[in-house]
Amino acid sequence: MGFEMTVDRIEKTQKGYVIIGERGEDAVSIKVSRLCGVKEGDVILVNKARIRVLEDKTRQRREHIIKLQQELSD
Repeated sequence: MGFEMTVDRIEKTQKGYVIIGERGEDAVSIKVSRLCGVKEGDVILVNKARIRVLEDKTRQRREHIIKLQQELSD
């Protein structure tokens, strides 16, 4: 199948992009020719030569982070 990862950083190269992130506790980097809408902080599915943003998981992750930030500021 494939694996999910959270994008920490995106770097531009001469031939495309390098997406650097986390898969569980492992650091992962993949090379892609196109970003397909991927942004830093997104949760993506990497399946062979394709990547796809998992919009629901990304939204849930961002809501969770916002909630944690609000709790810290209170």
